[in-house]
Amino acid sequence: MGCVLSTKRDELEDLIARAESGDPQAQANLGFYYARADEPEQYSARAAYWYEKAARSGVAAAQYNLADMYLRGAGVQQSFKQAGFWFEKAAEQGDCDALFNLAMLHDQGKGVQSSSEKAFALFSKAAESGSTRAMYELAIRYQNGLGTAVNGELAAFWFSKAAEGGVRRADEMLQKLKHDVS
Repeated sequence: MGCVLSTKRDELEDLIARAESGDPQAQANLGFYYARADEPEQYSARAAYWYEKAARSGVAAAQYNLADMYLRGAGVQQSFKQAGFWFEKAAEQGDCDALFNLAMLHDQGKGVQSSSEKAFALFSKAAESGSTRAMYELAIRYQNGLGTAVNGELAAFWFSKAAEGGVRRADEMLQKLKHDVS
């Protein structure tokens, strides 16, 4: 058993050494390690520190995780502006969860310009990238004309796709939409 602990300790020491030497992926992994520690509150500032180093080097997962920390105020002072900045960086690299979260920030006007049109565009892109949550939000926007014209057919299409992806509320909304049409 002692060998296993020793090996894990050696692996962590190696990861720390690589992160400290400037390896962006090691920095991201070290941030992930601290964020997933047994007591994450105790290590969240360390996680944010290493995520930021990796994020500044362009690691999309670190950009997303750092944005999430700013969104929640975990290990950093909560800042919707910083969350938006880092979600945008990750979204530029095609991260569909970052697209979704950035869309939500635009929808709510938190840390970024409030814009139904921008939120709609981002939800569209995230939905087309496979985000089932974005599919649901896109359907809501088509149903209610938020950032786009009302379009019942597209609302039904996106509710259907979201339901296929496991979004329970989407199936209910699809049934309601069909009921309202008939």
